Amino acid sequence: MKALKRAAAALAVLGLVGAGQAHAACPSNGQMNQTQLNSTFPGNTVCAVRGSDRWQEFHQAGGALIDWKMGPGHAVDPTKQVGSWSVNGTGASARMVYNYGSGGTYSYRVVDNGGGAYSFCNGDEVHNATVRLGQQSCGF
Repeated sequence: MKALKRAAAALAVLGLVGAGQAHAACPSNGQMNQTQLNSTFPGNTVCAVRGSDRWQEFHQAGGALIDWKMGPGHAVDPTKQVGSWSVNGTGASARMVYNYGSGGTYSYRVVDNGGGAYSFCNGDEVHNATVRLGQQSCGF
């Protein structure tokens, strides 16, 4: 999730979540394996907030990553594909991988915190997120 990575780099998955945290420990329980990742994210929108930055990325089945922006009919900032996503590895090594082309590739271990809350972790970098069914606005 390039936007999440960029926000962390500026110290900038959700109203819907508490702000993501950089340099916090990733939760140790609830790490998702490849089967769980592949059943949770395809066809759904990941919502994340960090400070004043907000992300709403639809994980299209087949790997396209779609930024909701202001919605598909918006004249100035319409929904568009911003990259691709995939699941790599198995078991404890399973990762969500986001490829934004020239914007870089980022890999996250994902933890299911329960209640629809998730942590996307890369080393000490942790971003909190929620998931909405289907392709939709996150409401922010």
